Amino acid sequence: MEKLGRNLVLAVILGVAAFAVLSVFADFGEVSAALSGFNFALIPAVLGLVSLSYAGRFVRWLYYLNILKVSVPLGQNAAIFAAGLSMTISPGKLGEVLKSVFVRQASGAPIARTAPAVVAERATDGTGMVLWGFIGAFALGLSPFWVFVFLGVAVFGIAVLRSKSLSLLAERVLLRLPLLHKLAPHLHSFHGASNELLGVRPLVVGTTISFLSWGLECLGVYLCAVALGTEAGFLMVTFVFAVSSLLGVLSMIPGGIGAVEAGLALQFVKLAGMSSGLAGALTFVIRLATLWWATFIGILGLLLVRRMLGDAPFESAPE
Repeated sequence: MEKLGRNLVLAVILGVAAFAVLSVFADFGEVSAALSGFNFALIPAVLGLVSLSYAGRFVRWLYYLNILKVSVPLGQNAAIFAAGLSMTISPGKLGEVLKSVFVRQASGAPIARTAPAVVAERATDGTGMVLWGFIGAFALGLSPFWVFVFLGVAVFGIAVLRSKSLSLLAERVLLRLPLLHKLAPHLHSFHGASNELLGVRPLVVGTTISFLSWGLECLGVYLCAVALGTEAGFLMVTFVFAVSSLLGVLSMIPGGIGAVEAGLALQFVKLAGMSSGLAGALTFVIRLATLWWATFIGILGLLLVRRMLGDAPFESAPE
């Protein structure tokens, strides 16, 4: 639990630093003035839509565990999934492999068996958001360059995970490394589970669920823009949010902090024609409603998992 606390403190420091830089870019007075006109009546709708998007992703998590034939009581599984959201602040969200630690505690399933489910989640998060990026780009006549870049990275990553020869190569490399050789025996199980989850049918199903779930979150983000009185349309806000989120993943910075804020603010100014103050305010609100709301739910999930499973999962939790 102390490790998780340190990660959270680091993320908060990075978040405060990112907002400080954003305030300098946009002028703190202009950002404050824009925020003063925020329609607080829309907060329940915004957070409700974002939360529903997480519920959709939980359905995808259940689907993946079903493919892997791993059974966890529904209540415990929901708490485990929620706890994983606390690792939204990890690089590329890959810290959500913490869920596999909890699943092992709840069901006995090896981490190497269920960790590919986390990787498949990240892959289909990417493909789902890529679809929204393309829709926004083509509807608005904007350049989908970064969307294509991320799509290329995602396709390459999936191909690597499904390649037996590359898996065997990784095993041989690990066997030669003194600190990592213990991981080699688990690669066969990891590769087998990855093949199951990244086959054509699971990939299509996972991407479909991701697309619908991200659509709910995009709608919540759009309501943030409405609450601030901007004139940006749904597809414009969605395109900016999609590209900025993908840039955050590519940056591998914890939570994409800094990269996502820069992407949102700059694109809202250049593409949507917003003033720097309004763009800064909207960026701040969006990150509160997505990154930090997810982290808050994740912390509640961690406390619930601790109550259900005890302290053992936290003692073996990954950094």
